[in-house]
Amino acid sequence: MTYNDIVILIPCHSLDDFPTELDEKEAESLLNAFAVAWHPELLASTRVIPSWHRSDEPPQFLADRLLLVPKTSEDWLPYGWIEEAEANGATVVSGKIQRDEYTAAALAPLHSTDEAPEADAAETGPASAVEISSELVADFYALGFCYIQLELLTRCMHHFSSLDEATIQREAIAAADAALANDEEAARAHLKACFEVLLENRERFYPIDCYLIDLCLVAPEWANDSLQAAIADEQPLNLLITAQDLETVAEQNPELISVLKKSCENLETEVIGGEQEEIATPVIAVESLIWQLQAGTETIREISGRAPTTWARRRFGLASLLPMLLHRSGFHSALHLVLDDGVYPDYEQSKIHWEGADGTILDAYSRIPMSAEGAASYLRFPQRMAESMEEDQVGALMFARWPEVKSPFYQDLKRIHRYAPVLGSFVLLNDFFQNTESSGRHSSYDAREYLSPFLSQLVAMRKPDPLSRFIDYFHRHDEFTAGRWFQTVAQAIYGKPIQEAALCKLEEQIEHAHPDAEEATVQAASEALAGFHEAGVSQLSEIILQGADPAQSGVLLLNSLSFNRRVVVDLPDFPHEPEARDYIKATQFDEQRKKAVVEIPGAGFVWLQPGKSPAPTVKSNVPIAEPLLLRNEFFEVHIHEETGGIAQIKEYGRKPNRLSQQLAYRFPYQRNIPRPDPLGDWDEKTPYAAIRGVQAELTCAGPGMGEIVTTGELYDQVSGNALATFRQTFQLWRGRPILDLKIELNAQVKPEGNPWDHYYASRFAWGDSTASLTRSLLESAHAFQGERFEGPHYFEIAEGEERVTILNHGLPFHRKTGPRMLDSMLVVEGESRWEFQFSIALNQNFPMQLARNVMVPAGQFSSPAGPPRMGDQGWLFHVSTSNVQITRVMDLKQDESNGARSRNGFAIRLIETEGVHRSIKLRCFKTPVSARQRDFHGKTVVELPIEEDAVLVEMSLYEIAEIEIFFEESH
Repeated sequence: MTYNDIVILIPCHSLDDFPTELDEKEAESLLNAFAVAWHPELLASTRVIPSWHRSDEPPQFLADRLLLVPKTSEDWLPYGWIEEAEANGATVVSGKIQRDEYTAAALAPLHSTDEAPEADAAETGPASAVEISSELVADFYALGFCYIQLELLTRCMHHFSSLDEATIQREAIAAADAALANDEEAARAHLKACFEVLLENRERFYPIDCYLIDLCLVAPEWANDSLQAAIADEQPLNLLITAQDLETVAEQNPELISVLKKSCENLETEVIGGEQEEIATPVIAVESLIWQLQAGTETIREISGRAPTTWARRRFGLASLLPMLLHRSGFHSALHLVLDDGVYPDYEQSKIHWEGADGTILDAYSRIPMSAEGAASYLRFPQRMAESMEEDQVGALMFARWPEVKSPFYQDLKRIHRYAPVLGSFVLLNDFFQNTESSGRHSSYDAREYLSPFLSQLVAMRKPDPLSRFIDYFHRHDEFTAGRWFQTVAQAIYGKPIQEAALCKLEEQIEHAHPDAEEATVQAASEALAGFHEAGVSQLSEIILQGADPAQSGVLLLNSLSFNRRVVVDLPDFPHEPEARDYIKATQFDEQRKKAVVEIPGAGFVWLQPGKSPAPTVKSNVPIAEPLLLRNEFFEVHIHEETGGIAQIKEYGRKPNRLSQQLAYRFPYQRNIPRPDPLGDWDEKTPYAAIRGVQAELTCAGPGMGEIVTTGELYDQVSGNALATFRQTFQLWRGRPILDLKIELNAQVKPEGNPWDHYYASRFAWGDSTASLTRSLLESAHAFQGERFEGPHYFEIAEGEERVTILNHGLPFHRKTGPRMLDSMLVVEGESRWEFQFSIALNQNFPMQLARNVMVPAGQFSSPAGPPRMGDQGWLFHVSTSNVQITRVMDLKQDESNGARSRNGFAIRLIETEGVHRSIKLRCFKTPVSARQRDFHGKTVVELPIEEDAVLVEMSLYEIAEIEIFFEESH
């Protein structure tokens, strides 16, 4: 037999209301019906191209017609219609999903007349099964898929279809005849003509290029034959992989890497990504992010032969500082989207100008990718492409996938691309960003629009210590940073290479021990770090103390931070208080303690030597400590006798309370607490536990330090059961505007489930609900919105000129509960740490300085000889403004574009922390002759002027700048 027509019954009234939301099986069945209808044997039999018809009113003329009924259309058909159609001579194919099922059922009647006479066969068309290349048949399927997609796209673009159906029909039938005659070359030529007609039709309503982006997600376990075949396919392929995973693939499958390198050289494949590992950005130190970018780009360049130019991540990692960091790391574009969970501004555009917090602009793609695997994606394809065509400067859609894609529709898109870019040209991201016009729209997103999913993910994955792993990370990183400073400054003083191999290896170990690292990696980093800080202190101290008078022993204190800091130092070997100096602000020498508060110049040192006799007792009319009260010259702290926390922190005089604090246990739900008052009309509703059994002890009453310790119990008011006991230690020093708080918990009940709803916390409250609230993120000040936010260094409450700063010591996750309350989360499910620290400062203007001061250890070196020849105190570097800090000293880098230059000097990295533009003067221990600002790869950003002994640098808000300083050549 033969067919005289092919009709697909669609589950709608027309293509204008074609369904876009079906489940996977129904979507696959519907789209495959349109593809299979263009099988060459069917076209050769009918001599016409397929058509469609609404299912609820199926066609009346049925004889010798092939009717394809997708699964989703079956419920639209009148009752008993299929049986009636078959009785009237139609072939009805229903209940099918996959292409081979449709094909077998549709071709079976054609092949059932194999025994027919040759004369009859000539009259009625092909009657025997013909061996046609499966690749060629797939091209016909792609034509059918392309045809329906273009028809749908035309309607989504609000245009009438003006397709030249006569030409399409002529060329398609000619292609089918050639295929049945085993003339593949002619068949493909006619197919190409069909696709070109379709392209011409698309260009009537969208006359410029549109693009498809193949984003292949790669992990070592997916680096298999499917990936190698995808790379060797010679079609534009964008591989998203971390540098560490790429190293693993290179070790396990060097043959695949050879194919990848050749494909990258031929500009057929591009590796995107850029970071060594996808660590917990932005809840890390900014130096870690810079290291990840530098190490990652170099690794990818070495393995693939090309450095990445487009940044992307599978895991959440967006931050408002990224455009600047990426630009200076050599990236010209990024994917501003999330393939993970998390909150971010998801305004969809194919190409935006992503403006960072500092004003740096980076091209970015922000449309959410479509899944290349699911059939439902391809039902939505016309609508999504139409949105991009209408709203974007350039129409583009991205498909995200793993290397092995089983969807035939994605292969259809690839086949269509080989013939003509009807639905879009596949393109490398580098070419897309470099060769397409931008809309000119600046998308400026600030930090308040981002929130990572890391805490919830850590708890859901049953990872140990979801909170304290961040505390431990910052502790390791700060210890390494301080030790590196002492060592590198010592090398810079002598003009030696700064980043020696051993130092680089240790830094690599420290950076690999990020908050998501495995326990073995963290343990190895901790072991490697042991003694490093002390070795750096010793190295720099010996330089400063060269030629010192051996008559007096003492202690040299070193400051690795570029601002003046007041630190509490332990002096166990001093028999008496140190000799009085202006920089010694307070001492506490008693039976339990030998401590002092000392002010050290920024990037400098001070010398302490013990007094020859006990210091005379200075009686003060105002004691530093009384029961339930601590005070110094800056403020006073009242301890609450019922909660064991802070009742109030206030300045002297008729000043209001600035901050209160207590420990809290939050249940995951509101509970009704019966009122003790029998006349109460309603119960109290709260998710929080209560505190009982508080005792307070004054453990130190001066003269230099006051200390109060409180103990108590958190309990469930409903059941009366104890939840945890606690101990809080409050310390306040004279001469230091910071209250130190140590918290110790011993829990009988541990939180479970959602960490944002069920936790132990330190709860803070302030008086003004309209206060300006700021937190730290990547070591700079940013506002936030909503209840949940991140801030590992500090949280600041500003009321006009008045400020309260809560220093978190690395605790990153917080929840704002109401207009003037904050829960800093201490313990959630999986947490094993029960000791925590906070510090609280009043009216200090640079919170990042405060945070670094309490977290970064000072250097302390006991010496039998001193003081230094240059005096009791001094500095090696000086920055003129407090909102700019020096973070590290580095080697010079050659800027090849500017030719050779003097190589006598070193580089430093600066960071602006407050979001304020400043002109700064940078001084160091030698007078410079020239200076330049470079990017992270060594390219000159700007030549810098020298004024007397200072380098003049313009620092924009939130900028991170590398400054190279050159000195006269030594002879």
